[in-house]
This record gives sequence, C-alpha cells and structure tokens, in this order.
Amino acid sequence: MHNGTGAMNLRRVECFLAVVDFGTVTAAAPQLHMAQPALSRQIQSFEGELGFKLFDNQRNRLRLTPAGRELVPLARQLLSNARSVKAAAQSWSKGHIQRLHLGATYATIAGLIAPFISMLKAEDPLILTHESSHFGLHELLHSGMDMVVSPITPQQDCATLQLGLVPLRAYVNSDHPWAIKKMSRVTLAELADQPLLLPSSSSVSRIELDLAMTREGLRYSSVEECDQSPIIQALAANGRGVGVVTDLPRYGLHGVLIQASARTPEVNLGVTLHAAWDRQHYSTLTLESLAQRLKAFLHSIH
Repeated sequence: MHNGTGAMNLRRVECFLAVVDFGTVTAAAPQLHMAQPALSRQIQSFEGELGFKLFDNQRNRLRLTPAGRELVPLARQLLSNARSVKAAAQSWSKGHIQRLHLGATYATIAGLIAPFISMLKAEDPLILTHESSHFGLHELLHSGMDMVVSPITPQQDCATLQLGLVPLRAYVNSDHPWAIKKMSRVTLAELADQPLLLPSSSSVSRIELDLAMTREGLRYSSVEECDQSPIIQALAANGRGVGVVTDLPRYGLHGVLIQASARTPEVNLGVTLHAAWDRQHYSTLTLESLAQRLKAFLHSIH
C-alpha cells in the first residue's frame, strides 16, 4: 500500500470491479450513481494506492493490465467478505444469530438436540453441535460457545433454564417378558436381576443409576459396558441383555421407565438437563427463546 494507512478503500474496489464488469468508465458511472470524471478519479486514486496500473487505454478501450487481471478475483472476494461482515454486524446489532454453536454430551446430542434440529424452521439459526464430556461443557461456554446443554447444574455466572428430566429407559427386544407383558415401568430391584448393558461410569446417566442402586442397597447381577448408546440398543435388540440409556427407542425395542426408588414409585429415574449461555451474549433473547422451545420439545418426546 502506498497511502500509508495500510487499509484498502472498499469504495475504490467497488469502482474498479464496476469498470471491469461494464467495460468502460462511461458505462460503469451510472451504475454507481457517479459522474464519469469522479469515477475516473477513483480509479486513478486506487492505482496510486496499489502502486501499479490497472488498465491500459488502447484505442479508447480499457484493457486490464496483467496485474489488474490478477487483482480481479481477489477484489471480488474482498468485497464479498466486506458485505458479509456488514450484513452480519447489522444482524448482530438487532440480536439475531445465524449460526448457533451448541455444546453437549454425545447422549444429549443424539437423544435430544438432533431430533430438535430436525423440527426447526428455515428462519431459525443453523445449530452446529460440539461434543464434550459433561465435565468440559462449561469450559466450552467460557471459550466462546453460544450455548451448552448440561446434565450438571450450571455455574452462577451464566443465564440458565432447567429443561427437564430425560428419563432413563430399560430397553428389551420383543421376546423379553417385559415386552410380552407390555410393562411400562420396572423397579430397581427388577432391573438389578437382569443382564445389563450400561454406559461406563463416566456417563451422568450411569452415575445416576449407580447412586440409585446404592441408595436401595442393590447390586448388579451382570453388567457389560459400552459408551455408544446406539450399540447398547443394538445389543439389546440382539437379545444380549437389557440396555439402559436415555435415548429414544431404536430397532423396534420396547422401553420401560425405571422407578427412582421404592419409596417414591411415582418418580422416574433420569437425568435433569439445563441450558446455559452467557448473560452478556449479543443474542441472549434468541438463545432464551430457543431454550424455551427445547424445553417444550423435551417434554413432548418424553
């Protein structure tokens, strides 16, 4: 740059591309709502700014110099990026969010967020998910994530909304007695007697189940561990055991709810989810609205 500022004048970029597209200064000037002499001065100033000629005048026709031809695609990209930044800034200033980056555990993404995304409208933000363990979710939020959905109570410095309980379900295939009897709920004691397919102890749902079993003084009779809920359900469908996950059913499985304890048979065992976002987020109203819709969706599917 030769203007000493290090910044390129975008109006001059626009003028340059208009002359390229319309062929002459005379044809381009009306498109830019400029007088021809003013446009010519802009082109000359742009050449001075760049330090090289953009056009050669051959028999009253402008031809791009080799350097000018090289500049055209870069100039188009620069102008496109500048317009995108302007449009995004205008949207942000009004509290709109076009892409929402959301952090959650694998189980929450598969069982809740993905089905929710499939129901969104065209005008809703594009939700892009980022998987994390439940321990790392709030670190993600403080690293620039727009929202997290967490099974752990959020920290006090966040805006939060309790979404509700995602119940744990015990899944069996159609040959299992629970399916044949069309049972809808089982006790922890009934569950403990079964060969179980469970997530590992790093899963919040497994932690909740372990705590409930301990409170009831129960022990598992047989456990196989797997951290992929679709595989747990596939194994259950194959008759290898009772799969316990928070996901919605796959493979034609029959799901039964699990009583949280013998003392409270009406309460289901599950994981309580919370949505959290930065109180100072530029689109906090949109985030709160989406969290409320996610809460309603959670209640509708469970």
